Amino acid sequence: MHIDAALLSSTLSLDLYKAGWNGAISPYPGQCDKQFAMAHLARSLTKKYLPGTSDRNASGDAAALALFTKVNESCRSWQLDTTSFDVLDAVIFGEFRSIIHDFFYPGWQPVPRGHTLTKPDVTIWFGPESGEALTYHDFILSQNSVLSGCGFGSGANIGAPESDLYSKLASSTLTATSQELDMIYVDAIRCDKTWAEMELSRRGNFGTRIVKGSRLSFVPKTSEISRTICTEPILNMFFQKGIAYCIEKRLDQVFGIDLSTQPDVNRELARLGSLTGKFGTIDLSSASDSISRTLCRELLPARVNAILERYRCPCTILPDGSELELHMVSSMGNAFTFPLQTLLFSSLVSACYRAYGIKPIRSRGSSAYPDDSTYGATTVRTPMKIGNFAVFGDDIIVDNRVYSRVCKMLGVLGFTVNTDKSFNEGLFRESCGHDYYCGLNVRGVYIKRLRDIGDCYSAINRLVRWSARHDIRLNGLVSLLRQKVRFLPVPYDEADDAGVKVPVEVLKRHVVHPKTGGVLYRYSRLLDRRIRFPLHEKDRRPAYWIYNPAGILKAFVAGSIRDGSVVLRTSRRRAVIRKRYSSRWDYISDAQTERSGYAVAWKAIASELAS
Repeated sequence: MHIDAALLSSTLSLDLYKAGWNGAISPYPGQCDKQFAMAHLARSLTKKYLPGTSDRNASGDAAALALFTKVNESCRSWQLDTTSFDVLDAVIFGEFRSIIHDFFYPGWQPVPRGHTLTKPDVTIWFGPESGEALTYHDFILSQNSVLSGCGFGSGANIGAPESDLYSKLASSTLTATSQELDMIYVDAIRCDKTWAEMELSRRGNFGTRIVKGSRLSFVPKTSEISRTICTEPILNMFFQKGIAYCIEKRLDQVFGIDLSTQPDVNRELARLGSLTGKFGTIDLSSASDSISRTLCRELLPARVNAILERYRCPCTILPDGSELELHMVSSMGNAFTFPLQTLLFSSLVSACYRAYGIKPIRSRGSSAYPDDSTYGATTVRTPMKIGNFAVFGDDIIVDNRVYSRVCKMLGVLGFTVNTDKSFNEGLFRESCGHDYYCGLNVRGVYIKRLRDIGDCYSAINRLVRWSARHDIRLNGLVSLLRQKVRFLPVPYDEADDAGVKVPVEVLKRHVVHPKTGGVLYRYSRLLDRRIRFPLHEKDRRPAYWIYNPAGILKAFVAGSIRDGSVVLRTSRRRAVIRKRYSSRWDYISDAQTERSGYAVAWKAIASELAS
């Protein structure tokens, strides 16, 4: 199916004008939350829309490649310049380096000169003017620590025809950027008999291949520019995951940042910032690609930098087959990129807080607003226990008093603040996919594609939820999408692409389960291609796929094999209709309501879809 972007935008504009939109895309002082939400929706609806039949966007890919090479060149030429530092900048930079050092070496202890240490793995050195030695017993990136967290990601890797664990472990050509990585891998798995047996079978069928670097490709971002991602060799990714595991665990210990739940903390702080102005939000441009090798040599301990250099890719292969030397330490696609940038930015924020005399409050154990009266007349109450700063990748939230200083230091380190998406004044804040205006979520709806019925169902359900959240009808736009698909009523808690979500009372006829009282309904789902175990001689399987019993056992224990099968994610999926019962058709949790009266508004709007 095909719907022109201009038609979507014009239909939406007509709906918004009927709802009282004043036509202002850019917010201005005094704009009410409804006007702001409508302006936000008008700007977001087709921002990421790709109307074709594929995800390829030639002009967007070219723009992304140009930006990638520009940022890489900036990393090559970056040098630390402290000539513009004032006294406070110098203090912040010193604290910054100290925090990073303590992050990787948490067990520093003073040891008198001449003291004999019994542990052979303890490193000692003496300061140039001190009679005292410093020793550490804990290094978070020790070999045992890294190996305990090694693994394979869920994305693509060079040499692996599929992205599932079994294919990467047991039925592919292992790839690496050096023979050293292969030797480390073989030595690491030697003590695991099952793993060693699996590797012996795999190596006999596929072997190992040394590659020059990663492979650059593009994924959709917006209609104007794509996003670059570098596909890593399998063994490089294996060890990168171990480094990421160690950094993530330490982030939780030092800063209270748990990357699995941190987006919720960021969103809550952004909401509070939009209410009180207490917090500013910072977003960076191309942050994943802006961590230069020179920066790491300046800031990170030598031993840490050596480990990152060993497992990174020295170059990437561009789509035209040419090689590009990477001056960034890692790119998007490298497993330790995200935790590493979270570490750098968290350390910088903490250093600025120390210099300004602000106590950094971790996200657990204390509320960001312990006393409502502290912040004037605005009463803010939140059940979430959060701190006074938040970092999730390049989504940074800081106290408004240090906002300008943090932005300045980020520039010194070679990062570019995206001024269009960073806010320290006014009533708007955004972080981790949530946009807040006066404490209300005004996030728009992004339609990325409309190529099948699942895409249309998803767009309809998200637009209806937006309408219920802001009490604004989008009848024309929803009707336009509704005409493209069959009416398939499903309950509220079903997947967005499964059908049209409606209240149970609009169903003209329905079958009730005699024991549970659940309502029978049909839903759409995408059917994956699978390889099932045990194999049958009639089963079709890819030519590259081999039967590796030890690999099956390892993948099963790791949870990659479910329902006795492996999902082949690169295969084209088809939509099918299935049936099941729902015993909680109209249930809407408190976390989903977002405002009083949401459930009533949603039922009223969704009921109109069935008429």
